[in-house]
This record gives sequence, structure tokens and C-alpha cells, in this order.
Amino acid sequence: MDSQSDQSEVSATADDTNQVANEAEGHDAIEDNSQNIIIELTPFQWRVLVTSTSLLVLTVAVGIGIWVESGSSHWRSDPEDFRKFGAEVLTFFRQHDVNDDGALDLTEFEPLAHVLIDVNVSITYDLPVDPDDSVVTVGAHFQPIDLDSMQSVANKNYDLANPDLLPLTALRLWTKPAVELKNFATKYFSLFLSKSNAAIGVPYHITPFSFQPEDEMYDMKYTMLSSNRYHPPRVTGDLIVLHNLLAMFHSSPFINSRFAPQGSLACLRAFNDEWLDISIRIHAEFQLQRPPRQPFWFTPAQFKGRLVISKDLSEIKYFRLYVPSNRRLNVDMEWLKNDPDHTMDVDIGYMKQMELRLTAASRPATYEGYDLRTSLKPETEPYDARLQDIQWTNEVQVDVCERAMELVFYPFKSVPYLNYTEVHQIASEQKKLVHLIALWGALDDQSC
Repeated sequence: MDSQSDQSEVSATADDTNQVANEAEGHDAIEDNSQNIIIELTPFQWRVLVTSTSLLVLTVAVGIGIWVESGSSHWRSDPEDFRKFGAEVLTFFRQHDVNDDGALDLTEFEPLAHVLIDVNVSITYDLPVDPDDSVVTVGAHFQPIDLDSMQSVANKNYDLANPDLLPLTALRLWTKPAVELKNFATKYFSLFLSKSNAAIGVPYHITPFSFQPEDEMYDMKYTMLSSNRYHPPRVTGDLIVLHNLLAMFHSSPFINSRFAPQGSLACLRAFNDEWLDISIRIHAEFQLQRPPRQPFWFTPAQFKGRLVISKDLSEIKYFRLYVPSNRRLNVDMEWLKNDPDHTMDVDIGYMKQMELRLTAASRPATYEGYDLRTSLKPETEPYDARLQDIQWTNEVQVDVCERAMELVFYPFKSVPYLNYTEVHQIASEQKKLVHLIALWGALDDQSC
């Protein structure tokens, strides 16, 4: 198929997409509540999805910027393609490019088309609580970002009096958590336990970033994911629990961030015959916008957490997951601009509170004939007082776990970094030179 024919077919497909999209306008595509996150498409919108996806694959095939090696019919993706499209898109394209010529003909596209047509588009992230479970109420505490902490606002780059025309609109409107209180069965917090009985003080993965395409260009520990997205990828298994927890803040959490460090770690801090004390560190982010506005990414520096749970998962005494607020800046924000090159604006800001915590210790889901599974318990007792009666058989200090997890996410921290006020005395004692690094944000979290 020559390039002129390709361009004609792509143009016709785009016209069809616009026509179907106009027919589908007005239908409600997304339903979101505290119990479920369900995405349902009408028949018209499903036709839009199939047609648009077809157009996307054809566009990638034509414009992906491939190059052919001399004397060979095989192709390799250009390094720039990894930055533009991400490894997921390139690997998905290569899976369907059977003859490895850098383009999809209709024969190669047909199997993909059947997958798109037959896929079940209804996704439910429900975590049922059974009558014999124990249940906890998790409360979300959220104070919106301090807009004055952002350079974009401080430098008067944006006129906040006209929010409908500005990329900061979604950020300004996010003033409270999506779900303030939600019940979870205690058994679901097994997400944070080691599957391999990791030793005390040794980090283990909660959400290992396992997408590693077999490509000679892929030589990084982590891969970069596309910023040109609106909806989180589908999650399964234990990761549904993490998705539901983070969705209490906002309906579009991405449990793997686009850039390193990605994923989540936990570390056993202490234990006795009955209880486990677990430290947690999570790197996740949120997408605040919806089409036709350009994506706006909200990336907290990190989520730090602690869980005290019984070994049989029947009781939880303590759970807290929060964005540390001890630094001047603790949130990174990025948004795509409406220009031909899709360049990105970046800013950093400060928020005082973004936190999940139990309102009380766990309780039976049913008690003396009463069904408590949907009963939301308000916070009624001093939070830290719940742990005073626990004596640990074996333990390490919290900073031991935090340091171990930090080194997994940031291997460069194996070299000591010192505050400016300390470095001269130590350098003099060790007779070493001082290498000074000045940063806008922190080097060892996502607020940089």
C-alpha cells in the first residue's frame, strides 16, 4: 500500500471518527462512586473507541520515526521514539508487526481489530466485605496545594481570574478528597505483606515494575511511560487494593509513575508472635484532566506509610499513608502544552496534608445481628495510643527501613549527601574536596 493510499485511508478514518463522535455526544461514559470504578461505553462510543484505536495504530505505523538498517529488512526504534511514545506502545506495535518492516498492513491489523471488538469494556474495581470479615474505616484527609508556592503563580504567568482557559483549572478545583470515608476488609491489607517472608529490615516489592521489553535499546532499570494519557491502566489482583486506596484522593490514580522511581516498596520493621509492623514507601501519581484539555500530572514526592496488622490478617491496629510535608516543596506538576511539539510545562509546589489513616482499630463486619460492613466509623480515639500496649520480639528503627527502601529507589544515595552546614567540617577532617549541588527541589523524591 503506497503512502498516498495510506494518507487517504487515514483521512477517511478520521472523518468517520468525527462523525461517530458527533453522534455519540451527550452519552454519559463514566460512573464513579466510593464502592466501584466502572467504565461503560454506549454502542456509539464503542465504535469511536475501535475506530480511534485503529487510527492510532496506523498513525504510529506511519509516523513512529523508524529507520531500516542497511542490507536488512528489520528495523529498530529510534531513541527518540522511546521518549515520545514509551516502551509500552513500541512493544505493543512490534507484537503486531509480524514481518518486522515497521508498518502494519490490513492482514497484520486484523487480529488486533478482533481483540478490540471483542474486549469487555466494563471494568469494576470492587472489594467486597464478607459477613465473617473484620472491617476498618479509612479516612482521607486532604488540604489543597498552596498555589502561591508555585512559580507559575508567583511569577504571574497565569491569570487565575479566568480558570476555564487555563491548565491549572483542575488543580484549583481539587479542594477535597474524592471519597472521605471508605470501609475495607482487613484481609485486603495483605497487599503490604511480603510474599517471600523477607527478613526484618529488608525491602520487598509491593508493585514491582515488571514491564521490561526485550529490546536492545532497553538498558535502564526502569522505563519511561507516556505523559499523553488520561485513564489509568487496568489493574488486577492485590493492586486493586492500592488503586482503591489512592482513588480516595482522586478518581484517576496511576500506581506506577511515569518516571523513575516507579512502584512501591515495604519493609518489615518489627514483629512478635501476633503482630507485624510494616514500613511503606509508594511512588504514584494522579491525572487531573479529561479531554479535550491536555493532561495534567500531579506527582507527590512520595507516600510514606506504616501498617500494624495481625499475622492472621484478622485485625489492624494502625494504618497511615501520607505525603511528607517537612520540606518546602513536596509535589511535582507537569502538563502538556497546546503546541505542535507537545512540550511540557513543569512546576513544583507545597501541600500541607494528603493522608489516609484508620478512624479506629478493626472491628467485626457483623456484630450481634448488626451488619457493620457499610457502617462508616468516624475517628474517635487518639491515633497513636493504639500501639502503646504492643511489645516487640524483634525490631529495627524506622529510619533503618526508610534508608533501605531509599537505596532501592535511589542507588546514588549509597554515597553520603550532607547538608551545607555540615559538609565543611567533615571535608576538613577527611581532607576531601566539596562538590556542591544546588537544586530547585529534592534530589531523593519526586518533587524535583
